[in-house]
Amino acid sequence: CKGLGGGFSSLSIVGERIFTMGQKNGKGVLLCLNRADGSLLWETAFGGGDPNCTPTTDGDHVYGLARNGELACLKINDGSIVWQTSFTKDFGGKEPTWGYSESPLIDGDLLICSPGSQDAFVVALNKSTGAVVWKAQLDPSTNLKGHGGAGYSSPVISNAGGVKQYVT
Repeated sequence: CKGLGGGFSSLSIVGERIFTMGQKNGKGVLLCLNRADGSLLWETAFGGGDPNCTPTTDGDHVYGLARNGELACLKINDGSIVWQTSFTKDFGGKEPTWGYSESPLIDGDLLICSPGSQDAFVVALNKSTGAVVWKAQLDPSTNLKGHGGAGYSSPVISNAGGVKQYVT
């Protein structure tokens, strides 16, 4: 497909829709395409930089993370923004060298993501409202080596030893 913009996002396919992200005119955009013919159904701009995130969907909403740490929840049907938050402004995260790169994880009613700050290393947001449900702090003795605590991987669920854990 042409016209998707620059970046490193992959595809999320749900039913007859394809979701991806790109950069157009300096803005990050989340795009929705028709699976049958690749035609653009909608695109919504938010954040900046060429995105690394692959959108995450739950059937009603799609979640995207711009390279600069702007996280948005959009309606799947029309791309309108339901809520938006910033890893840097709202959680004190520092953009990693190659930008924020994770794809948020949906776990029930939670959206798990990694702003990477000392006070909000990993957070759980209400996926419908964006409200903070909990924040996990980073041990103060951890050396972040000058680039913040966010990495370049997406959170996953582990049930090692029968204990549910979020790993990032």
